[in-house]
Amino acid sequence: MWSWAKWIADRTVAASGLDVAHGAGAALHFFVYDLLKVVVLVAAVSFVMALIRGAIPHDKLRAKLEGRGGRVLGYPAAALFGALTPFCSCSSVPIFLGFVQARFPIGVAFAFLITSPLVNEIAVAIMAATFGWKLALGYAASGIVLGIVGGLVLTAMHAERWLVAGASGAADDDDEPLPHGVRARLVDAAQTSGRILRNIAPWLVGALVLGAALHGFVPENFFQSLFAGRGAWTVPLAALAGLPLYVSANATVPLLEAFVAKGVPLGTALAFLLSAVGVSLPELVMLRGVMTVRLLVLFSVVVLIGTTIVGWIFNAVAS
Repeated sequence: MWSWAKWIADRTVAASGLDVAHGAGAALHFFVYDLLKVVVLVAAVSFVMALIRGAIPHDKLRAKLEGRGGRVLGYPAAALFGALTPFCSCSSVPIFLGFVQARFPIGVAFAFLITSPLVNEIAVAIMAATFGWKLALGYAASGIVLGIVGGLVLTAMHAERWLVAGASGAADDDDEPLPHGVRARLVDAAQTSGRILRNIAPWLVGALVLGAALHGFVPENFFQSLFAGRGAWTVPLAALAGLPLYVSANATVPLLEAFVAKGVPLGTALAFLLSAVGVSLPELVMLRGVMTVRLLVLFSVVVLIGTTIVGWIFNAVAS
């Protein structure tokens, strides 16, 4: 699907004369490829969700999802949808923005945002081939449960009050008349999509510059030697250390195998990688365009606590 973006990134690096596999060349390739991918995702998802918003009144949509049935089904449905989408943390942000734009309950949107980068079918299949199906299914279940519980916690804390004003790209007044007719809805969707892109553009570029620097210049084995100990304290430390990184779920399996081969306990390694996959610093920079600092911290703490608990559980089972 993204072969065209990879082609452009490949040609950009080739024209620069840099080595695509190392340093500045790897960073440049990462920046160009992810910039193209995320811009297209933001534009497309915002456009589609604006069309949905125009077709379904806000109050009816919210009432359905906030009712008893919506609370029971909304969180697991969003988490399962996240598990089926092969996105990294930054690529999950446009879908999250779409949920916010469509006025979904904030916890449902967060259930997707948490689960989506953590779990996908490719990562589960690779993990099953490497470590066996029991571990792979445990990993998938952990990511989905973490998304559901995280969404419920953020709902209980009324996290929607810490969204940046106008973050949805829609009018704050729910009584604003919805656009009528196909042409009016298409124009409204295009305007909304453009407004969201403009709002997050500085944060998007900053996030990708940061992610590119981490991708190109942080050695892969930098953290492996830090977490070989078996004390319980190493698990939260590993989860915290994974926070600044930007790793795709598909890349976690070979990294997990390398960590375990270096003597890092399985749960500790998993906590580190789940944190790196689920809450990356580039993702947080991008989300700053729609969230206050307080909500960013709260979101990060919820995920870090969840990944720490998962790490402790896996260490206990493996011992």
